Amino acid sequence: MKRVFIGFIICLFLLNCAKKEEKLIAKNKPYIISYEDKKLEKYYDSIKTNTSRVALPPRKIFYAESQLIIDKKGNLYFYQKRYFLEFCSYGSEKDTLPHFLDLQPKDIVKIPETSLVDFLSENILSKEKNRRILIVASQNDTIKNTFFMQFINKNQLQAYEIRRTTQEEDTVLKYKMNNDYYYSDSIKWDRTKIKFSNRK
Repeated sequence: MKRVFIGFIICLFLLNCAKKEEKLIAKNKPYIISYEDKKLEKYYDSIKTNTSRVALPPRKIFYAESQLIIDKKGNLYFYQKRYFLEFCSYGSEKDTLPHFLDLQPKDIVKIPETSLVDFLSENILSKEKNRRILIVASQNDTIKNTFFMQFINKNQLQAYEIRRTTQEEDTVLKYKMNNDYYYSDSIKWDRTKIKFSNRK
């Protein structure tokens, strides 16, 4: 009888370990941008068709004060924009193209994978709560970086948005990685993918 009881306890212990491992894998599963975008779109469409409530989908946000870029190889880069408190979003809901930032290769810093959590904690989580916003831009549709997924799962951010990289981010990152001289006026920009002010 004692052996049966001990065997039963061991089986329970092993089953419990297997469940914890399953939960860990599910938590850190890859994030597929196109799938998540479609899921969100379907959710807002179902609200429109199944209820009388008016639910506007969240407006597309391309930039915030802090941006994290994940390149094709999974390398991590970071850049910041000047903080701007937006009181009114009048007209911005019609913005479907990212604005030209005049981003420079020197503005982008590479982050070692193992330092990601510390780096983002120091540069974002140390700010006031309403400024703890991170825009994540990936060159791939699927994000598999476990360090990033762990940071997002802890989610101490006020908000975050995950999107594909913009034409400008891709271009400037390429010049940075190749250590080439970059001059934005010499680039043949695809104006169907980026919005310029009147000066360009």
